[in-house]
Amino acid sequence: MNLIHPPTRDASITRPDGADVLQLLTLLGRWQAQLAGLLQIADDKLAAMKRADADALTACAQREEALLRGVGAGEQERHELLARLAQALPGGPSRIARLSDLAGILPEPLASQILAKNAGLRQAALKLREKNRLAAGVARHLQLHIRGVFAEVAKAGQESIVYGPQGRHEQRNRLSFVDAVG
Repeated sequence: MNLIHPPTRDASITRPDGADVLQLLTLLGRWQAQLAGLLQIADDKLAAMKRADADALTACAQREEALLRGVGAGEQERHELLARLAQALPGGPSRIARLSDLAGILPEPLASQILAKNAGLRQAALKLREKNRLAAGVARHLQLHIRGVFAEVAKAGQESIVYGPQGRHEQRNRLSFVDAVG
């Protein structure tokens, strides 16, 4: 019977290259900074929505786009780095390296640093998801409100005709400015 043993910090396991681990820590730090920037932008978006400040929302969208481009640019680096580090894991490069797996074979203090950064990233990502969900909900409600206002304004453009050609009560819409934008 073959038992699969969990990763250990035993020196007999091939360790990831030290430069790769340092590069990983740098990359995780950069991700934390990018997530912090995205969290600030989410706060700024919500504040701009409260003020109904379209210019501030546009500026937030531009900042967010630039930051997300940076996150996307780091994706290739992350993929290559994790592929190299996965070679040191039990099971070899056929597995996708997870940070917790890597921490399991690294010596201290590197293992703790990676686990701490991983926990921080996860927490920041959850906060960001919640703030973006809130901003999306506010935007949807605002859009529904504006549509409702336009619908009410458009109703004001109806005129009542007592009897139509068939002898029944009818209403007809007058052309208005709302029809042009509505």
